[in-house]
Amino acid sequence: MEDASYRVVLDTNQVVAAGTRWLDQGVQAPDRNIPRRVLIRVAEQHTGLYCGKVIGEYLEKLVDLGHPPTRAAKMMAYIMGAFTPVAITTRAAPVRPTDADDEVFLLCALDGNADFLVSEDGALIKLKPNYTRPLIGTSSELAPQLGA
Repeated sequence: MEDASYRVVLDTNQVVAAGTRWLDQGVQAPDRNIPRRVLIRVAEQHTGLYCGKVIGEYLEKLVDLGHPPTRAAKMMAYIMGAFTPVAITTRAAPVRPTDADDEVFLLCALDGNADFLVSEDGALIKLKPNYTRPLIGTSSELAPQLGA
């Protein structure tokens, strides 16, 4: 990968799939967890983007899935320390996802001028033909472009 730097929004499924155990135990090499590689690469090389509702959903899902509170808090601190906050001003996406809960990720990407929106969510993936920026794709599809 070149030294390109991109603006990236990660859907909740990416953060959850990255796990939190690595925050205490480190990352094993080679790391076969593509969402974790993407998360770390975005934090270290690119400009990750989030808004309050996105961070809230990340935390809610981690807690609901039984991640220890200390590790969930570490993940939020990691993301908020490495990523850039975005103020959402757009009221509705030009082409909305069928799942209304997913729209905040699209709005964050649009208002944050993101290059990529990384998601495994079918409602967002279906929108790929409607958006060239942000480019919407799965972690497996976008990992090479992000250098992960």
